[in-house]
Amino acid sequence: MGIKKYYASKDNTITNAFKANLSDRGTAANMGAADILEAFVIHGQTSASVTDAPSAQNALNAEQTRFLIQFPVVDIAADMSDGTLPNATGSLKFYLNMYNAPHGSTLPLSFSLGAHLISREWDEGRGLDMDNYTNIGQSSWVSASTTTSWTTPGGDVLTGPNTSGTINFPTGLENIELDISEFVYSWLDSTDNYGLLLRFPDSAVSGSDTLYTKKFFSRTSEFFHYRPTLEARWDSTRKDDRGSFYISSSAASGADNLNTLYLYNRIRGTLKNIPTLKDNKISVSVYSGSDGTPSGAPLTLVSEAGISSTVVTGGLLVENGANITGIYTASYASPSTLTEVYDVWHTGSGASLVNFRTGSYQPLSWDTATTVDETSYITTITNLKSEYPKGEKPSLRVFVRNKNWSPNIYTVATAETKPLVIDQAYYRIYRVVDDLNVIPYGTGSSNNNYSQLSYDGDGNYFSLDTSCLEAGYSYGIKFAFYQEGSYVEQPSVFKFRIEDDTQ
Repeated sequence: MGIKKYYASKDNTITNAFKANLSDRGTAANMGAADILEAFVIHGQTSASVTDAPSAQNALNAEQTRFLIQFPVVDIAADMSDGTLPNATGSLKFYLNMYNAPHGSTLPLSFSLGAHLISREWDEGRGLDMDNYTNIGQSSWVSASTTTSWTTPGGDVLTGPNTSGTINFPTGLENIELDISEFVYSWLDSTDNYGLLLRFPDSAVSGSDTLYTKKFFSRTSEFFHYRPTLEARWDSTRKDDRGSFYISSSAASGADNLNTLYLYNRIRGTLKNIPTLKDNKISVSVYSGSDGTPSGAPLTLVSEAGISSTVVTGGLLVENGANITGIYTASYASPSTLTEVYDVWHTGSGASLVNFRTGSYQPLSWDTATTVDETSYITTITNLKSEYPKGEKPSLRVFVRNKNWSPNIYTVATAETKPLVIDQAYYRIYRVVDDLNVIPYGTGSSNNNYSQLSYDGDGNYFSLDTSCLEAGYSYGIKFAFYQEGSYVEQPSVFKFRIEDDTQ
């Protein structure tokens, strides 16, 4: 599962808006415990004149709210260190997700908000009053904390490259989904993480149009799936072609003719590197044979470089720039039309030959009926439980077959049903009670293919981190397969329930 959500550690709305008496401003007010975050600009509510053209006077008289939000980047660093996330920032994308809070007041149309890196520490506070600004405390429009005032009222922010971003709202109803990868990279590197300040741009503040009001759910909202998140996305797909190894064809490109096999070196249930390998390199040869035993001379293979040989060199799996302990891969093309072949992983030759593992696979032809271009499939999850405790991370196996497959009695009695491997399959998770998309389809490179299924000799699979699912609800899983240039959602739904892990 190439997605992990980090929930805000603190947030707060600050304001310089007038109180109900239209005389005193709420600059000392704090709204850190409110379940809403709010941004607005109001012009001309008092007798102060408003010029039609943008002006410094308009900016001085304007009433505003803006909000601050911070995420636990230290947890991201820890997850990168322990392997929960890839330990390479270039392989990760980070998105700020915030969700529109419907309300009965006027909603501005066609506007933007700026997201800026905050330059000093601030207190969240426990204020609740977002109407009369009666809760006094820090942070506020004038103070960052109990001991420190903002240098600039309304919040201090960094300036320069990669310190701000813009979110556009064509209708005003949109959520926020902003790529803030560069912000997170800087926090992970050397910039102090004081969070983000979201506000209307200076042009709106100095203008004459009132923009009232845009609201978002805060971190204290009762609606779990609408709380702000910082979402890490990465490509966690592993594509082991043992169950979908295709014979070389002149109808396919060199890249399409390449297949990749995996070797999993598990010692007492734990993946470990093979200690005797030099530079973690391992050789692979392929043989004919029968009854589980390779025989004869090694077959001719074509390496990634296009060189024909009876031996190809493999090595440790590299994911997102890092070596993966105990998993080795080798890629090659094969013109052999044998119905079953044996891959032998070894080092040396002659008297110094050491064999580590022998596997097998049944090559497919591009023109067989088992290609993934069939339009209809039967799909099931073979190991899905009816419920999971919140926080469990099950690995789910997906079995796919052709819908029009019609085995005869002999076939059923004598042959194991092999799953089809779908090269580009994606999942989404939604809450059953209201169809709320909790994890949408993460298709395409812009999303790092975060919900793409992996596959191996036993078919497709994916891991599910249930920590991002609210306990007490049922959820559904659906799949979409990339077919003939488009994504086709499959009809089957697979449901499960999340229970509180403290029960």
